[in-house]
Amino acid sequence: MNVKQLRSIYQLKVTLANSKPPIWRRILVSGNIDLAGFHVVLQIVMDWTNSHLHQFISERTIHGIPDDEFGGGFGSETEDEKKYKLSQL
Repeated sequence: MNVKQLRSIYQLKVTLANSKPPIWRRILVSGNIDLAGFHVVLQIVMDWTNSHLHQFISERTIHGIPDDEFGGGFGSETEDEKKYKLSQL
């Protein structure tokens, strides 16, 4: 990995909504990671089992796994998360 690839590192605080007590993790992630890879990172740091559909929403754009079988944000209007980097959001 060269220096150019490591240019942007994001420090993020990920919080599980409505948890009492609060459940959160602080992570460092390369801005160069694609959203599919970021999803894997979230699964690992939160100790989740990848058992639910997911999506990332940026302004009015939905990023995730496009699937015409699902409507309501998981259908064909969903941008492929593999094509977008975290730094683009």
